[in-house]
Amino acid sequence: MADSSPDTGARGEDVLAAAGIVVSDEGKARARRRLDEAQARWTPDLDAAARAQLGLPARAA
Repeated sequence: MADSSPDTGARGEDVLAAAGIVVSDEGKARARRRLDEAQARWTPDLDAAARAQLGLPARAA
């Protein structure tokens, strides 16, 4: 059986294209905006709560 795992050195767009998923420039721009918006909403309190919920140690200051 052939390994269907993507090459870890491949670009994300290339991995998606290999799976038959076409990514437009508009879609990439929309994804970047959404990531930027999510990052702007992320606070140290949210980070601490998420780490506690996942059982991870607190981040060093």
